[in-house]
Amino acid sequence: MWWLTAAALAIVLAVPFFLVDVPPVQDYPNHLARYFVLAHPDDPTLSQMYAPAWRILPNLAMDVLGAALLHVTSVHAGGRMLLALSLFAPVIGVVVYSRAAFGRFLYWPLASGVIAYNGIFHLGFMNFLLSLGLALVAAAAWLVLRRRGSVVMAAIVGAISAIVIFFSHIFGVVLFALMLASIELTQLHALKKSGRLGAPQLLQTAALAVAVLSPLVWLYLASPFAQGVAFGDWGGIHKLAGLLTPFATYSTAVTMVTCIAVLILMVLNRQNLVFARGMQLVLVALLLLYTVAPITVSRGSFVDSRLCLMMSLILFAGMAPRITGRRATVAAAVFAALIGMRSAYISWVWVDHRHDVADLRAAIAPVPAGARVLTARGRLGSSTDVGRPSRAMPSFYRLDGHLPALLLIERHAFWPLLFADASQQPLIVKPPFDAIAQPLAESVVWPILWQDSFTAENLEDARYLPNWRSRFDYVLLTDLPADTTPPPGLVAVVTTGSAVLYKVAPPPL
Repeated sequence: MWWLTAAALAIVLAVPFFLVDVPPVQDYPNHLARYFVLAHPDDPTLSQMYAPAWRILPNLAMDVLGAALLHVTSVHAGGRMLLALSLFAPVIGVVVYSRAAFGRFLYWPLASGVIAYNGIFHLGFMNFLLSLGLALVAAAAWLVLRRRGSVVMAAIVGAISAIVIFFSHIFGVVLFALMLASIELTQLHALKKSGRLGAPQLLQTAALAVAVLSPLVWLYLASPFAQGVAFGDWGGIHKLAGLLTPFATYSTAVTMVTCIAVLILMVLNRQNLVFARGMQLVLVALLLLYTVAPITVSRGSFVDSRLCLMMSLILFAGMAPRITGRRATVAAAVFAALIGMRSAYISWVWVDHRHDVADLRAAIAPVPAGARVLTARGRLGSSTDVGRPSRAMPSFYRLDGHLPALLLIERHAFWPLLFADASQQPLIVKPPFDAIAQPLAESVVWPILWQDSFTAENLEDARYLPNWRSRFDYVLLTDLPADTTPPPGLVAVVTTGSAVLYKVAPPPL
């Protein structure tokens, strides 16, 4: 019955991926564009614009997989496989760790399917999600090996796992380290209570820590991350909203219904909650980190929200509600209903998103390969008051900002916002295109193109703006404002319901 339930969960979660070719996930189209370039380094057009630049980075896992997969599959089929992997990885990690911690397959970790489609997934942080799944699986292996007394094997597996997780995402390393530390500290405490704690046990734990962490220190120092860390704003009252991250989706109502239902079930069964060894320490550590963490660290965004998702995964992986009979039946029914409802709602939103994708494809159809396209949008990315639900997570962030990446994927055109930053991605922009590239930024707001001069703030995220009419062949406007009248020098080529393509007119003789 457990395996049938797990199979049913997998099918329900996978349904949306069979309904569309471009899901409404914020960063996904941009990541997919980079994977496409890496998979086709000899493309006659794209190779003039970009070049692979493999180096030691904590964000390589999906790029490696994407470069290999998209070489043998179509771009959108392979892309959805990778996106599905990022969705399923944390759930699989939860199930594996629960099995290792409690000695049998429980139904509770399958309930983590209720947070599979979460705010971080909708933002498209694929490497981060993969790293969480890897961290949970690696921690499970560590737990089993330590329980068996296989110290040397634990050190080897732990060190290899840490390296693999590092190349997926640095946050996965943080989760892995916290779980290992909690397991070991709990074991040392048990030895102390029994009077069996001595120097050999302390030295053994210290040696294991050195074996696991020393490769990570070297990798970190060899990566661009070692050049310095900059902390952003703390977030203040917004941290309360961040607690909804595990449940966040395209609808405030769906988000709140899920959160309230899960919270009620947890409160009603609080007396029957049993934690695996060390997991309470992990939760406390993550909660403290969440409390003090800023919104951004260097160029990493939604840092505190990521920590909140990590806490929720630990609740499903390291806890086992001891409930039976009617209570268990009610809990199972509630979670099944929530998971089914959320998947059905997401399926509907993704199908509706096909209208925006079709509009964009129709708008960019005239763009020839090699053309340079500046992209603009009608409103800021923080404006979540939208028409279609697929365009934003309410009070969170817009989700359609990187859809213009289809310019590169399907038209082989240049657009300045590809994620190709040397400190984070294994891809560089080649001259002369590097002068008009702005990796890790978003489209400019439409009114800026009416300006004759630009402020330092304008140029910080759009250094290509000076003399933009001579630098670009087209301008693509999305998230249409009320007035789409173009500034001087632009001529409308295609107008659709949600996008307009303008051609840059040649200067008068």
